[in-house]
Amino acid sequence: MTRRLTGIEGKKEIRQRGHVYQKSRGEQWNPTERAYGRFRVDVAGQVEQKEVRVALGFCRDRFSALLRLQKVMQEAGVFDVQKIQERIDPVTTFARQAAWMITEMRAGRIVNKKTREPIGERTVDAYETAIAYLVGVVGTRPLASLDNPQARELVARMKVELNKKGGKRFSQKTISDYWDAFARVFVEAVDEHGNQLHPRKWNLSFIALPKVDPNKQHRPTLTAEEMTQVVANTTGRYQMGAALLAGTSIRIAELLGLRIENISEDRKTLYIRQQRKKDGSGVTDVLKTPASHRDIDLHSSLAKMLDRFIGDRETGFLIETEYGTMLSPENFFRDGFKTVFKNMGRTRVRFHAFRRFREAWLQKSEARQLLIDYWMGHSNNDMSSRYGKQLVEDVKYRKEWAERVGLGFDLPTHPVLLGIRGIQNEKKSVAA
Repeated sequence: MTRRLTGIEGKKEIRQRGHVYQKSRGEQWNPTERAYGRFRVDVAGQVEQKEVRVALGFCRDRFSALLRLQKVMQEAGVFDVQKIQERIDPVTTFARQAAWMITEMRAGRIVNKKTREPIGERTVDAYETAIAYLVGVVGTRPLASLDNPQARELVARMKVELNKKGGKRFSQKTISDYWDAFARVFVEAVDEHGNQLHPRKWNLSFIALPKVDPNKQHRPTLTAEEMTQVVANTTGRYQMGAALLAGTSIRIAELLGLRIENISEDRKTLYIRQQRKKDGSGVTDVLKTPASHRDIDLHSSLAKMLDRFIGDRETGFLIETEYGTMLSPENFFRDGFKTVFKNMGRTRVRFHAFRRFREAWLQKSEARQLLIDYWMGHSNNDMSSRYGKQLVEDVKYRKEWAERVGLGFDLPTHPVLLGIRGIQNEKKSVAA
């Protein structure tokens, strides 16, 4: 450190001032001859400094040339004590810092910036996916060596990469998400006092980071007629799942992790307290957001359908395999919905389309926004949510509105609703 910086009483000062010269090497300064300057910069991961020579153009005298050189050095960060400290400290590569960040997120020591709550498992998985790609591109490079120019190269590369089919590998949204992961690696690199070790002022225009247009994103929706068709053309657990996904605001991970014990005895309320882990190893009580911890009220017709589906079962997962274990979202979609959507001529439709349908239907109703946000599990920081909290705690009020709002689609007149035990009993009777 003292090789670059010096000072007294703990105050660090820059040692070098740069040197200006002319190629004629004469004693007298010649204003009609071009001037040049040289200075040293630190290179992350290297002990030795690199000399930089720049052309300064025509300068009236040596002092004018020195002032011009000082400006160049300022822009290069030569006079930034923090920048120098960052570059000559022990080398930390992007890959090493990124791996540390993911570990800290999973341990709950890096939390959500807004809620201060642990980051959700699926969010961490998304970060990990982005980091896996980023490490392959810049992983071995020192964190201190990555700045706006390198970030620009990264974004430019993602824009032109192709997938196996020859199409663009990354959408604008994916590039934006990967950029967020890239930038966060720098944010989470802090010292023992919580101060950033590698602060960056990212110039997003210079980097040419694409701006995501919500109107151009792929957000498939379903009409009331299409939703009626989906429920009518599915059977058993898939029909029950479709009806609940469309008739409530439940997410697929919440549905597959829902146990019968988390359903009211009158079958009119779902208590969302857990969800399926992404890796399928079990359930977790860490939901997507704190607002996801909610009670979803059902329309009476859907409650009756649910009661017939459950039958005499008292425990276990509501939607389960024949062995009583959880289904995966992939298998649930493939076996229950893929063919149905294909026959309808709909492609690239997944479970979130059901939630979009439900929210659209709720928005068309006269239900208060506070109640809609509560059922949907959206975070609402408006003042109305504070003063109106008593409304979402009023079960009678919620149930009245669940009945008034309705489903927005038709349930089958004679739904094929057989629980796992019902299917097994049906097989036995046929065999006999």
